[in-house]
Amino acid sequence: MKLPNLIFTGFLGCMVAFSANAAAKKCSRINMTRCLDSACAINIGVNPAARCQYCGTASAGAPATKGLSNVTVGQSTHYALTDQELKVAPSDPGKRYIWATTECIKKLPSCTTDDVSAIYDKLIEQSCKSAGISIQIANTIENINEKPTKTKCTNTFNACINTKCGAGFDACTTDADFDRFIAECATDATGCDEYIADFRKTVTAERQKIYANREKAVQTLVENYQTVRKNKLENAQNACNNKTASASCVNTVCANNMPGKCEEDTEKAMATQLCKFYDVACTVLK
Repeated sequence: MKLPNLIFTGFLGCMVAFSANAAAKKCSRINMTRCLDSACAINIGVNPAARCQYCGTASAGAPATKGLSNVTVGQSTHYALTDQELKVAPSDPGKRYIWATTECIKKLPSCTTDDVSAIYDKLIEQSCKSAGISIQIANTIENINEKPTKTKCTNTFNACINTKCGAGFDACTTDADFDRFIAECATDATGCDEYIADFRKTVTAERQKIYANREKAVQTLVENYQTVRKNKLENAQNACNNKTASASCVNTVCANNMPGKCEEDTEKAMATQLCKFYDVACTVLK
């Protein structure tokens, strides 16, 4: 092979490789839309406002989720977020969009946040118009990305835990459920990572205190019942020892059931026989 041909061939190979490399680094609009739609366009076929409700603004209302599944553009689900991944997606629309952007860039590393904004912001804004709402996603995301204060983070954590665990931590009786809800609330509280450890410590101590007081109250109740039962047993034993239980029964039967009020020995004997069960009971109590 002649040298000029060799040089030309090598140059051509480099150009092909460079072109292939450049093409590989280009963000795929279709694949990114497919990925974001799997988190933001659920049931969009019958609900044009889906993108606005899921990843736009809470002002659009809560989307209906019962019996629905995430949708994708095209047939492939390679770049779609899975149901398992979506379980930790924030419920707040703005935070969900940020979360979906992060997750989809992981799947499509050639894409950037600027690509996402160029590809998807308009789609969300159009969806919001379908819901009669006018928003600018760029401004909304900027506000969301402002670092929250510790007070705001604490309020967000507390509201989330109260919703998930309920009053008195009734829905968090197992450590597994409690830890899962803590993780979910931490995901929803964007920008609060530095406060999560303190919050976990505080809310764990509160949960333990509530459970300890509840256990103490139950123990006190049991002890009260035991005391009442013990007193009744002692009173019954004293009545047996003094013969007052049987005598009281005979007097009651004579007064209420005997025509002659037990003036005759036969009535007295009958009343005594009717109250014989006291003697049997006292034998057991001894």
